[in-house]
Amino acid sequence: MESTGLIEQFGAAPPGKLYGVHGDSRVFRLALVAAGHALLQGVPVTLVDGSNRFDLYGLAEFARRTAGGRRTPEDLLRNIFISRAFTCYQMEAVITDRLPAFVRTKGSPVVLIFGLLDTFYDEQASLWDVQSGVQRMTQALQCLKREGVSILVASTDVGPVPPARKGLLPGVMKGMDRVFDIRKPMEDGGWRIEDGERKRVAGRYAHA
Repeated sequence: MESTGLIEQFGAAPPGKLYGVHGDSRVFRLALVAAGHALLQGVPVTLVDGSNRFDLYGLAEFARRTAGGRRTPEDLLRNIFISRAFTCYQMEAVITDRLPAFVRTKGSPVVLIFGLLDTFYDEQASLWDVQSGVQRMTQALQCLKREGVSILVASTDVGPVPPARKGLLPGVMKGMDRVFDIRKPMEDGGWRIEDGERKRVAGRYAHA
């Protein structure tokens, strides 16, 4: 499956879907391309960044290369709203409290989340706090989906992960409508993306 297929599926009707994509750092560039296509249509996009991976210049370059003069990079950037989280407690507060209110106020039907769990691997936070926070975030994302918001969660397969927290990503991915795994680039330089539906049954969304 090529990257265009994932992007087309995410952007296709009906709205209200929860997709996950994981792999190496290219997941963030792919997610931004998906956001860029929505922005080209004038759709407001909200980005929650838990891994400090938002690429301002990459999005501007996408606009220059793709918009064909219809929209400037400034047009796209004015329509993307960014919130950053630096601790697991901040990420939980953003996802469960601020994000739902914000997307309703702004009428933003597309949400990207970079590094949803990155801060939850920090062992300064207790395992109880982490597990409870992840559960609340998962419930909040399902509520947004039911309200017609399309959400794309981009995560890198980081490592090493504390043994007690290795199950966090697989647990989150089980609640997704579709999960995609980015593999090595194809010979022509494109992405090879593996649809994770069959893998989800086997429970193989573990960290490396």
